[in-house]
Amino acid sequence: MLLREVNDMLAAGIPLPRLERAIREVCTCLQEKYLPKFEWETLSEDELWRELVACILGSRVRYDVVYSAIERMKKANLLSATPTLTKRPKYEEDVLSALSETSGLEDVCGVQSRYPFPRLRAGQISSAAETFYSSGGTIRSFLERAQDVREARRQLARDIAGLGPKQASLFLRNIGYTAQVAVLDVHVLTYMKWVGLTPSPVRTVRTIRQYETLEGAFIEHSYSSGFPPDRFDLAVWVVVRMVKKDHASCQ
Repeated sequence: MLLREVNDMLAAGIPLPRLERAIREVCTCLQEKYLPKFEWETLSEDELWRELVACILGSRVRYDVVYSAIERMKKANLLSATPTLTKRPKYEEDVLSALSETSGLEDVCGVQSRYPFPRLRAGQISSAAETFYSSGGTIRSFLERAQDVREARRQLARDIAGLGPKQASLFLRNIGYTAQVAVLDVHVLTYMKWVGLTPSPVRTVRTIRQYETLEGAFIEHSYSSGFPPDRFDLAVWVVVRMVKKDHASCQ
């Protein structure tokens, strides 16, 4: 590890052995208690569509806000693949209406929160529906045609607005399509810098090629630590997020 990276961690009160120990403990807990939620071949088209919509909504938004938005869309019958086959403007308007409602959740100031990007995401969700369903296709048929995981992810990141490589990876993992991907969010990228997997901080992954290079380094590191990537990156996310939160509260 670079001396500068060690100093950064020490300044934040984060001894590396303690950090790694916490990550291993979370990984062990996940291995003992975690069961894959889905096998994608057994999911209905509606379930695949719901997971895709959740990943589009989940970019840069808190999980509880996304969950609330998904529940409102479900209540409005907007998560069935059938309504997406109707006219796009009407579907987009209905999604926008559902996302624009208050969630019933309150932020730290006690103000009820709304989904933060309703118009943008409504357009992206409607566009995704058109991409998959306008010519009689399905998400299932897309997944069946893909030659491998990398091809599926590249096409999703290229063709589906709102799904960059990170959210596309999350979608493929959530539906049980593969466990051999890493979800490289800001906390995982921070960890990679701390342990010397990147020579400098990576704040934005701009291309799929860059994502795949970083992912390869992270997956190799995860296996060298004794854990598969789908457990290891989740454990890293949990631990680094808590470290950052604790450090911020002490400032």
